[in-house]
Amino acid sequence: MTVKPMRAHVKSSALPVFFVVCFFLSISVTSGAANLVSGSYESSGGTDIVLTLAINTPSPSNLIVEQFISPGNNITSTSPTAKKINAARGEVKWLFRNIQSGSLSLSMQLGSPLKGSVKAMIRYRDPETGRFSELVITP
Repeated sequence: MTVKPMRAHVKSSALPVFFVVCFFLSISVTSGAANLVSGSYESSGGTDIVLTLAINTPSPSNLIVEQFISPGNNITSTSPTAKKINAARGEVKWLFRNIQSGSLSLSMQLGSPLKGSVKAMIRYRDPETGRFSELVITP
């Protein structure tokens, strides 16, 4: 009597399904970390640009906010005062340290109505995992 070794047969379609499920699970875990900060534009046209951020718990210790507008716009003031303004490139940068949970409103005043577009990039590190997150906000 000849004994043949048994082989486990995996259907060829099972392996791709397994990888797809793992991929979506990894996205859901990663996106949970990105929810420490969210935001939206309250005003994105005219002479006043207002971005409101919601900072959740635990709040990141440092928060970098960069706003980009089309070059050629005249930035007259920011509130709170921006760390760096490059008017020629249309870049405004804020750096917040030891930020608390809650709402944060950033405004930028222009000398004339906005020409072109506006967007913001938010960067921070999750205080619990150390994971770096980057978020782009558009109107």
